[in-house]
Amino acid sequence: MAGNLYVGVDYGRNNGPGEDSGSRPWTRDDPPFWANASIWLEPGITKATVGDPSFIRVRVSNRGSQIMNSVRVQAFIYPASIGVPPTFGTATKIFSAPTHIPPGAGTNDPDDAHIVRFGPWTPQPAELQGDGHMCLIANVYQSEDDVAVPDPGSAPITATEGFNPNGEQHQGQRNIILQPARQPAVSQPVKVQYTTRPEPPSSHPRQYKVMAEPFEFDGFSPDELLILSQVKEIEFTKPSTKPGTDPASGPGTDRGTDTASVFGSDYGEPVLKTSYGTERVTRATSRMSFSLKAEGIPGLDQTFERDEKMGDTVLSELEVQLDPDAPVGSLHTFDLSLNDEKDRVGSGLRVMILVTE
Repeated sequence: MAGNLYVGVDYGRNNGPGEDSGSRPWTRDDPPFWANASIWLEPGITKATVGDPSFIRVRVSNRGSQIMNSVRVQAFIYPASIGVPPTFGTATKIFSAPTHIPPGAGTNDPDDAHIVRFGPWTPQPAELQGDGHMCLIANVYQSEDDVAVPDPGSAPITATEGFNPNGEQHQGQRNIILQPARQPAVSQPVKVQYTTRPEPPSSHPRQYKVMAEPFEFDGFSPDELLILSQVKEIEFTKPSTKPGTDPASGPGTDRGTDTASVFGSDYGEPVLKTSYGTERVTRATSRMSFSLKAEGIPGLDQTFERDEKMGDTVLSELEVQLDPDAPVGSLHTFDLSLNDEKDRVGSGLRVMILVTE
């Protein structure tokens, strides 16, 4: 591990086995590295609206024992995509002022010194696509001026350097879409719009395919809880009183239902408010079927080659067919990715579909 700074992928797992300590590459899928729980827009988490200001929040962890001075955060924002990340030049760039990061990973307090808030960013029409869901990449580093505790693995991203959130502890990525699906209409497919970005054409053609893999997990992962906390029809019930390790509330404390509570260790139960009462939010068990529409890509799980005619970005629309009997409150989560003959290319996209009244 190079240096002490890192952007924790799974903040909120109660300091349990396997919690992110900054070691890379990230190998778990609960969440995958592109569902980093330490990066979000305020408001909206990952969704922006033309003309409405958004602030960027990045939780920066410090595994050392001393305060890290002159820490800066870079944020890069672009429309949701899978495959090769956009270049430095094509992303929206917002940089923080220097700050100080104390040891540890922080608490639930919005004013905690680990949470760097900067902006605002007021998106223009050319910066958004579809319904405004954005991918966020963050990079943390110490400036070369006034460095009290050197962190040799950190550096600003320049126009000649790429993004590597899976292999570089100082970088993190949040690429998530939440789509509501009204229960009376679940017989119709849910449409998910994004961009596919294959690698540049080469003299040795490669075989690609787009894959959708359902997310199977007992309960909810931190990235899902943060997204659910922003749905106005969802509230979190108080967990039962028991010994806890919530650094904000202290041991054995019942927590409230505010948004900050989803960052803690003892999650309440998410429930969906309806016209007839409430429904538990539950992990869906029924299968989904998919249909992909993207020029030059024959379909999901079908191989294709990148040729000179295919652009660097391919507008894509995935139609997701849920079980017509999917109950209100059921959450259907899956990950989209672009793959070649050996492995995933770049990063993926987490898709959450919540069935509402």
